[in-house]
Amino acid sequence: MKFSINLYFIIAILFCSCDFNGYLDKAETGGLTEDEVFGDYIQTERFLANIYGDLANDWMPANSFTYAAASDEAKCPVIYFNGPQVYTRGLLSPTYNPIDNWNALYASIRKVNRFINKIDQIPTVNSVQRDGKVRMKGEAHFLRAYFYLELFKRYGQVPLIDRVLQISDDLSLPRNTVDEVVAFIVGDCEAAIPLLPVVHSSNNLGRATKGASLMLKARTYLLAASPLHNPTDDQSKWQMAAHAAKEIMDLNVYDVDADYSGLFHKRSAKNLIFQSNFNNDGWVKNMFIPSMHGVAWIQPLQNLVDAYEMKNGLSIQEAGSGYDINNPYVGRDPRFYLSILYNGSTWKGETVQTYVGGLDGLTSAEGSLTQTGYYLRKLIDENAAVAPDYRAGDHYWIYMRYEDVLLMYAEAANEALAAPDDATHAAINRVRSRVGMPNLPPNLDKIQMRERIRRERQIELAFESSRFWDIRRWKIGEEVMPKAMGMRILKNGATYSYEPFLVENRIYRNTYNLFPIPQPEINKNENMHQNVGYN
Repeated sequence: MKFSINLYFIIAILFCSCDFNGYLDKAETGGLTEDEVFGDYIQTERFLANIYGDLANDWMPANSFTYAAASDEAKCPVIYFNGPQVYTRGLLSPTYNPIDNWNALYASIRKVNRFINKIDQIPTVNSVQRDGKVRMKGEAHFLRAYFYLELFKRYGQVPLIDRVLQISDDLSLPRNTVDEVVAFIVGDCEAAIPLLPVVHSSNNLGRATKGASLMLKARTYLLAASPLHNPTDDQSKWQMAAHAAKEIMDLNVYDVDADYSGLFHKRSAKNLIFQSNFNNDGWVKNMFIPSMHGVAWIQPLQNLVDAYEMKNGLSIQEAGSGYDINNPYVGRDPRFYLSILYNGSTWKGETVQTYVGGLDGLTSAEGSLTQTGYYLRKLIDENAAVAPDYRAGDHYWIYMRYEDVLLMYAEAANEALAAPDDATHAAINRVRSRVGMPNLPPNLDKIQMRERIRRERQIELAFESSRFWDIRRWKIGEEVMPKAMGMRILKNGATYSYEPFLVENRIYRNTYNLFPIPQPEINKNENMHQNVGYN
C-alpha cells in the first residue's frame, strides 16, 4: 500500500477475511451496516454526533502535553516522553511527534465523506427531520472543513480527498498546493453557511452554526495570509481575511463578554460561537495548585507575565508606566489577575505563596511545585475542588469566540492597509474596553499597530492554544522561544525581593513552523514529499 489513509485499511488487510467494504461499514458505523445507518434518520444523526467526538482536544492532547507549555506561555514541571519538551528541546522529527494526528484526521474526513455521500438518500418522515437533514448536511461540510484546517495549520500542503477511497483506488496521492487546500476548506464553509441556522436551540448546543462556519472560513484566510504561507505579503489575501471576519461581525448576533473569569465555565454567553459539549473534569486535578491537591501542569512563564500591560495601557518597559520591580503585580491589566496565580494572590480564599520556602514555593526539582514562580488561574473553575470532597466544576473548551473575531479582523485589516484606520482601532479597542483597559493611542503606524495586535492576542487568548499556532504562522519562534524566564521571590520578614531568572534555554528552529509529515506516510507514498528541514 502506497498511502495510509487510516487505520481501517491496515486492519482490513491484515486481519479481515471478510468483504473489505463490509468491514469498513461496520467499523465506521458502530457495528451496523451502512444501509442500517443511512436508512434511518435517528441512526444517521447518531453517526454525525460520533464525528463531533473527533474534534480536537485542546485541553491536553497528549499525556502531560499542553500547548501553553510548548510555547512561550508556560512550563510543564514534569517530563513525559510525549510532553511539551519535545517542542522546546529540538526533538521534533518525522518519527517523534507526540501530537501528530495525521491518521486520525484523515479517518475523521473519511467518516464525513461517507456521510456526505449518503445524506441525500436518508428517508425523513416529518418536517423536523426534513429540516434536520438540511442542517446535518451543513454540519458535515463544516466538520470536513474543520478537520482540513487542523491538517493545514499543522502540515501545510496536504492531499485533498473528497470521497470515500477504496483499496482499488490509486492511493499514491500528492500534496495539494496551499491555494488548493485553502480553496477546498473555504468551499466547504461556503457550502455549509446557507444550510445552518444562525443559532441553535438548547438541545442542539455544540453543533455548528452559520457563525461557526464563517469563522472557520476567516481563520483559514487569516492563516493563508500570514507570513508562513504568504512570503510575498500578497495584500489581497489579507483583504479576504478581513472581509471574512467582517462577515461575522455583520451578523449582529455576537458581542464581547466582560465576564473574563467565566470563560470556559458556562454554556451560554453572547461571545460564544462554537463550544465543546464535553466537560473536562480531569482539568481540576491537572491544574490545581499543589497545596490544594493538584499537579499544576501549566506554570506560566515570566515571558507572558511581562507582556501584560499596566492598567493605564503602557507596557512595563515604557517610561511613566508606574511599574515597580519591587511590587510587580500592582496596577496591571485586569486579565492578569484572572489568568495567573502569583505570590500574594488569592485562590479559593487562601493566599498563594510562591516565594522560596512558601507553601507552594519555587523549586528547581521535577514535581508539582512551581518552577517559574507562577500557577494557572484562567481555564480553572474556582468552584471546583480536588479534595477532601471532589467537585469537577465546569470546564467546556471554547473553539471560537467573538473576541477572537475582532482580533482577527484588526490584524487582517491592519496588514491590508497602509496605516490602521478607525475600524481597526475600534475592533481591538472593543476587546480591551470590555475588561476595563484603555483604548490604544490613535496615532499608531502599521508596524506599531501590528505589535499591539499581536500582544493583545497574546494576552486575551492566553492559554487557549492560540499562541502556539500564532508563533508559527507569524514565524517568530526563533525570536520569542529561546529564553524561558521565571520569577524568584525571597522573603525577609514582611519584605519580598523579586529576581527574574532563566528557567531553561529552549530550542526553536523555523523548521518547526510546520509539523513533519509522519515518516510512514513518506515511506508508503512515492508522491509524498517531506516538509523542509526534516529530511
